[in-house]
Amino acid sequence: MMKTEDTEMKGTEDTEMRDTETLKGKILHYLRAINAENIKEWKIELRYKPDFIRQFFEPFVYLLPYFLYGFALLGSRNSEHLKNLTGISDIFAFVFVGYLIMGFLNTACWAMGASLRKEQWYGTLETIFVAPVPRWVYVAGMALHSTLHQGLIMLIEAVVVVFIFKIFFNAGGMLFSLLLLLLMISTLYGLGILVAGLTIGLKQWWVISEAVSTLITIITPIAYPLAILPLFLQKIALFLPTTYGVMGIRHFLLGEHLTLNLQTIFIRISIMLIIWICCGLGIFLIMDRYGRKKGVLSLY
Repeated sequence: MMKTEDTEMKGTEDTEMRDTETLKGKILHYLRAINAENIKEWKIELRYKPDFIRQFFEPFVYLLPYFLYGFALLGSRNSEHLKNLTGISDIFAFVFVGYLIMGFLNTACWAMGASLRKEQWYGTLETIFVAPVPRWVYVAGMALHSTLHQGLIMLIEAVVVVFIFKIFFNAGGMLFSLLLLLLMISTLYGLGILVAGLTIGLKQWWVISEAVSTLITIITPIAYPLAILPLFLQKIALFLPTTYGVMGIRHFLLGEHLTLNLQTIFIRISIMLIIWICCGLGIFLIMDRYGRKKGVLSLY
């Protein structure tokens, strides 16, 4: 009787070990596929060096008008009114941190959203979609590449702007800022996956990306405080992870006053992370099934 029980227990343990090894092998397989997509995109971009270099100058082109416009209105880079609203008087620092963080919105709305459409342009979408991995793995690979690429651009921009305009940050808040940035970017991945999924059926992904990114950019307090928005827009802004990301990071780096405590900010953005990722994956899987059912995958 004891031998039978020992045999059953051993068999159960062996089964669990095999299942664990299978799961580990599958995860490693997915990670290799994600990294392969990342490397592929780097190779393609580095083949077009003038365009690759151009992308590192774009942030300065978009950022400088904010600086010049603010300086023209105020006569200096400091504003007492802004300080009363946010606790920050330096408009350059205020705008720069907001704009720097929002660069990752383009990663979700444009880079990830455009990923499937680019493969259609290349004529390789069907080949990629028959790879022995779930199709969301491909989008995850694009997310990894886009985040690394955007992160490199933002890092260079930060070094140059801080050096030229002498912007000083609270080094002690850097760790919490990075944690909050990671949560915000991960939440935006859900938006990127959703847009990529809609591309399968709607094709013209840029219509959705343009509308969503423009709306989020207007409502998120990037270049102006949340308090100056109409009350109904302030309430809508509280449903966006970018609002908590921008305000929270500015709090840690520049000392912006917050109307919400930090615990509430981290809890809300964590809940949004779960909701946005689940919704994004759900829409992606629905559109994937729709594309296969209607046979529209190969249609341009």
